[in-house]
Amino acid sequence: MAQPQHSSLEELFEDKEKEIIDTCIQCGDCISACPIFSISSIKDQDPAEVAEKMFAVLEDGTFSDEAYLKSFSCMLCGNCIDVCPQGLNPMIFNQSVRNQLVSQGKEIPEGLGLLSPDKDPFLPRVLSGIQMKPSDARWLSEAPLNPEKKEVVFFMGCSTLATPDKNFALIDILERMGIEFAALIGGKLCCGVCNMLAGQLKEADSLSQNLVKNVKAFSPEKLVVTCPACYDQLKNIIPQYISIDFEVQFISQFLYENLDKLKFTTPLNKRVTLHDPCPLARGFKDDFSLRKIIKALPGVKLTEMEHNQEESLCCGSVAGLTYPEYAGKFAQDLMEEGKAANADIMINTCPFCHISLCPLADKYSFELTDLVALVNQAQGGYKYPDKLREYWEYKDLEKILEESKEYIEESNLNLEMMKKLLPLIFRLS
Repeated sequence: MAQPQHSSLEELFEDKEKEIIDTCIQCGDCISACPIFSISSIKDQDPAEVAEKMFAVLEDGTFSDEAYLKSFSCMLCGNCIDVCPQGLNPMIFNQSVRNQLVSQGKEIPEGLGLLSPDKDPFLPRVLSGIQMKPSDARWLSEAPLNPEKKEVVFFMGCSTLATPDKNFALIDILERMGIEFAALIGGKLCCGVCNMLAGQLKEADSLSQNLVKNVKAFSPEKLVVTCPACYDQLKNIIPQYISIDFEVQFISQFLYENLDKLKFTTPLNKRVTLHDPCPLARGFKDDFSLRKIIKALPGVKLTEMEHNQEESLCCGSVAGLTYPEYAGKFAQDLMEEGKAANADIMINTCPFCHISLCPLADKYSFELTDLVALVNQAQGGYKYPDKLREYWEYKDLEKILEESKEYIEESNLNLEMMKKLLPLIFRLS
C-alpha cells in the first residue's frame, strides 16, 4: 500500500489550493459544465467571471456572493471532472473555496449542518430513530475492545442510518454467504465527508482517523462500503493523509466478485432500470459491476434510462440541503427518466439518492429500491418495509408519530423536538 504524502487533511488541501492558484486560468469551463449553474440566480453571469471570483477567494480572500453560491451548491455530480484544460479537478476547486469561506467565519448553509454526526440533531440518526429500535441492530456502532480478526469489514456509512431496511437485507445476504465479517454503521464512525463539505477540515480529519482506527481493529484484508460518497472518500481522499493497509471496495464490486456464493432461488419477474451513482459512474467509471449483478438476478430485465452510466443524471444530492430550490429539479428529471424507461423498479445504490427521491415516489408507479434489497429477495429473503418511503407517502405527522412511537422512545429522541423537526423533514404544512 502506498504511504500517505500528507500529515493531515488540512495539509492536503493547502497543497491542493497552491496547485489551483498556480494552475487555474479561470477560463470558466468548469462553471459552464455545472448543471446547477445554468438554473441558479447567477446563470446570466459570464462563467469566466464567476471562476475569477472563486479564484479570488483562494488568492487573496476576496468574498463574493457568487463564489459562495457556486461552491456550496455543488452537487458532487462530477460533470465537471473532465472539462478542465489544465487537468484540475473542479470539485476540489469548489471544496477549496468552501474551506476558505469557512475559515473566514462565513456561515455554512443551515441544512448542511444536519449532516454533521457530531452535532444534534443529526438527520440520519433522526431518520433511523423513526424506523427501527436500536436493540434490533445487527451491526456495530464501533469496534469492541480487542475484537476477533475478520477477513472483511463492511462500513455502511452515516447516510444508511436513514435506510435500515437496506442494511438488514445486506446482513441477510452476508450471513448466507458464510463469510467471516464485521459490520459497522455510521454515526459514531464517519468518513468525514459531510464535515469536509462544510469546510470543517479538522473535524473531518478526526472522524476519518477514528474510522480507520476502528476498521484496523479487526485486522481485515478488505473494507467494503455501501455508500458511494464514503467509497470516494476512502479511495481518493483519506489515503493521502492516513495509512490504509486494507483493500477498499464498493458493495457492487464485492458482490460481483462473489457471484458464485450468491444462490438465487426466487425469480423476481420485474423490469428494472438502474440509476448509476455519480461517484461510481463519473468518478471511478465503474458501470459494469452493478449491471453484472442485475443481469444475474432471475426473472429480471434491465431497461436503461436515456442517461445512463457516465451520462447518468444526478439526483441533486447534498444540494438538496444547501440550495433545495435548485436541487429539486434534478430529482424530478431523474424520476421522469425512470418513468420513461417503463420499468417496475428503479434501482439506486446510493442512500443519498434514495433520500433525495423518496419525496417524489408516490407520484410514480415504479418502486424505488436498492441493489442489495433485490439480491436478498432473489435469494428468497424477506422484503423489509421501506418506512422512509412510507412516511413520505403518509403526509400526516400524527400517523408518522404513531407508527414510530416505540422507535422514538427506545432511540431516546425527544418527542417535542420530533414534533417540530419531522414537519420540516417531510415538508408537512
